[in-house]
Amino acid sequence: MNATVLTSRTRPIALALAEAMFPAGEREPAGDPHQLTETAAGYVQGHPWLIRAFNSGLWWLEMRYFSTHGKRFSRASVDERERFLNRLSPSLMGGNVLRAATTPFKAAYTLDEDRQRNNGQRPSVQVPSQIEHFRGEPQITTPDELDEDQELEAEVVVIGTGAGGAAAAYELASRGLAVVLLEEGEYYNRTHFNGKLTDVIPKLYRAWGATSAIGNVFMPVPIGKNVGGSTTINSGTAMRPPDEVLRRWRQNQGLSEFTEEELEPWFRGVEDVLGVEYADPKYIGDIGNVIAEGASKLGFQHYHPLPRNAPGCDGQGLCQFGCPTGAKQSTNVSYIPRALERGAFLFTGFKADEILHDNQTVSGVRAHGTTTDGRTVRLTLKAPDVIVAAGTFLTPRLLQDNGVRNPHLGRHLTVHPAGAVNAWFPDRNFDNSRHIPQGFGVSDLSPDGPIFEGGTIPFHGHGLLNSLYGKDYVQFTERYQQTAYFGFMVRDTSEGRVRKGPHPDIPLVTYHMNKRDFATFLQGVEWLARMYFAAGAKEVYLPGTRSMVTVRNEQELMDYLRGRRKPMDFMMTAYHPLGTARIARSADEGVCDTDHAVFGWQGLYVMDGSNVPSALAANPQVTIMALASRAAARLAERIARADAA
Repeated sequence: MNATVLTSRTRPIALALAEAMFPAGEREPAGDPHQLTETAAGYVQGHPWLIRAFNSGLWWLEMRYFSTHGKRFSRASVDERERFLNRLSPSLMGGNVLRAATTPFKAAYTLDEDRQRNNGQRPSVQVPSQIEHFRGEPQITTPDELDEDQELEAEVVVIGTGAGGAAAAYELASRGLAVVLLEEGEYYNRTHFNGKLTDVIPKLYRAWGATSAIGNVFMPVPIGKNVGGSTTINSGTAMRPPDEVLRRWRQNQGLSEFTEEELEPWFRGVEDVLGVEYADPKYIGDIGNVIAEGASKLGFQHYHPLPRNAPGCDGQGLCQFGCPTGAKQSTNVSYIPRALERGAFLFTGFKADEILHDNQTVSGVRAHGTTTDGRTVRLTLKAPDVIVAAGTFLTPRLLQDNGVRNPHLGRHLTVHPAGAVNAWFPDRNFDNSRHIPQGFGVSDLSPDGPIFEGGTIPFHGHGLLNSLYGKDYVQFTERYQQTAYFGFMVRDTSEGRVRKGPHPDIPLVTYHMNKRDFATFLQGVEWLARMYFAAGAKEVYLPGTRSMVTVRNEQELMDYLRGRRKPMDFMMTAYHPLGTARIARSADEGVCDTDHAVFGWQGLYVMDGSNVPSALAANPQVTIMALASRAAARLAERIARADAA
C-alpha cells in the first residue's frame, strides 16, 4: 500500500470506497480494492497539495457517513456504502466533493489496460521509434542547450505557438523577416503521442486540463501548453465563421473592414496550409448514421460530415491527446515547421516574463527557462515589434503585468458552452474509440441556436465523466460500445472575465450564463435527445454535475426539462475561449485595433483567440489563424515601408 500518500486513518476508508464503487458486472469481475487504491494513490504521489486533498476527501466521506448513521463509512456493509454514495451524489456540496474524492478511483478503474481491452477500447498506440524530420528542426532550442544567459536581436518576437502565434510567425518569416518564437511548453512529435492519459496530459495540457470557468455554472475549459498550444489537443474541426457573425461585427461593432471579400483569401490560405477537407464517412462511424436518421425524421436538412484539418485521417480517435499519425495539422506539424524552414527560430521551455518598453514603445522581451538539472537560463530578445499570442486566458495577464491599462482587458470572455447527451442503443456497436471523435454535425439552427457536433470520447472518458457509483456505474461502463455520444455548443451572448488565479497555470475565470444562453442550451438537450429517440434509442442520458438523469421517452424528457432547471444542473464544458483582448474601433470599446495593435502602444500586438470580437458559432482555429495571418502581413508591410524610408 502506498504509505507515502495514505495515512493509517484514510487507508481503510480508501479500501472501503473502492470495494463499494466497483462490484462485479455482467462481464467485469469486481475490482480489486487494494490494487485500485494503490493506483489511485499513485496518481497524487509527489504532489503535496493533491495528497492533502486526497486524504481530506476520504476523511470527509468517513465523517459524513458517521454524522447520519452513527458509525464509520469504512465499517458499514458494502450495500450500505453503495446506497450512501448514490444518496449523496445529487446533493449540491456533498455531490461535488464526492466526485472529486472518487475521480482517482474511477481513473484507476478505467485506465486499467485489461479492462479497456474487455470493453473494446483501442489498444495503446505503438509509437514509431523513428520519424521523418523537417528541415527547420535544428532551429528549435531548449534551455538545456544554452550554457549561459543569451541576448539576441530579431525584427519580431512572437510569444506563443498556438493558432495565432504560429500563423503570424509563418506569415512574417515567409516575407523575409527575422522572427523568434517563444513557447513556455515543450516541443513534442508523434513519438510522444501514445494515447496514454497519464503520459500525454501532463505533456500537452496546462495544469493537467484543470483550467475551468466558475459562476452560476462550472465549466472545464482545457487549454494546451506545448508547441502547438490548444491546436494539438483539439478535435481537428476546421470551420469558417457564419457570414451572419461577420455581418454583426460590421453592423453592431463597427468593424467595417471584416467583410467576406476581405477575409476570403486569408481563410482560403489557412485551409490550404491545413489541408481542410470533409471527414470521411468511413471513419465517422455509426454515430453519423444515428444522428442523420434522427435529424431527418425531425425535419432537419443540414446534417453532414464536418470539415477537418486532418487529410489522411484513419480514425485513431485520439485527437485530443496528440495525433499519433500526424494527420491532424495542428500548428506543431503545419505552421511551425513552415515558419522554421523560412528562417524563424523557436525557443521552447521559455516563459516570457517581461515585455521591454520605454514608456509605451516596445523594445523586446525577457524570458527564462529551466534546465533539467534545475538551472535557470535567461533569454533577452531585442526587437521593435512583439506579438503576444499566449491565448485568451494568459494574454490579458501578461499585458497587465507589463503596464497595459485598458478596462476591457480580461473582460468580454466567450467560451461556446458545450453540452453532451448520450443514448443507449442495445442492438448497435458504435465501436467507440476507433472513429473520429468529432466528425459529423447538424447546423440547421446555427448561428443563434445550438450547433450540433459529434463528441465521442474514449473509454476512460466514458468512465470518468459521470456521477454514478456502484452497480449503476459498472453497468454504465460496460455499455460503452452501445452508448452513442454526441454534443452541441452555444454561441454565447453571456460574458466572463479572466483575472489572476491561485497559480500561474490556473487563472481565475468567472462566467455567468444568462437566461437566453441557458434557454439555447436546453434547446440543444431537447433536440439531441429527440434525435436519439427518433433513431431508436432505448434510454437517453442527460449528464449532470451531480446526477445522471435517464429518460426513456419524449414525455419523460419534456417532464424533466420543464422542471425548475438551472445551469449548474448540467455537465457543461467549453473549448473555445475568446474575446479578452478584443479588436474594436477604439480603446473605449476594446484592446486592439483592426491591425491587432494594442491601443496606445507602439510595437505591441496581440494575435490569438483573445482578439476575436465575439463568439463565432463555429470552432475558432481557422478564424484565429486567418485574422493573425492578415494582421502579420500588414505588420510586415509596415516594417518594409519603414525600412525603405
